[in-house]
Amino acid sequence: MRTPAPLVLDALVWLVFAVLFVGAALLVKVAAALLVVLVVLALLLGLVLRALRRRRRAR
Repeated sequence: MRTPAPLVLDALVWLVFAVLFVGAALLVKVAAALLVVLVVLALLLGLVLRALRRRRRAR
């Protein structure tokens, strides 16, 4: 007869695996969101700098 210790160990390994998998998925989502934010900020900075250059030329 099997003792419950290996079953508990198996369950613990699967639980750790699930937590790591979900954590990795969340990290990927956060990284994607940060990348989108950085791209938007870079585009806005480019637009602001272009507007400032045009304003200096107009003077």
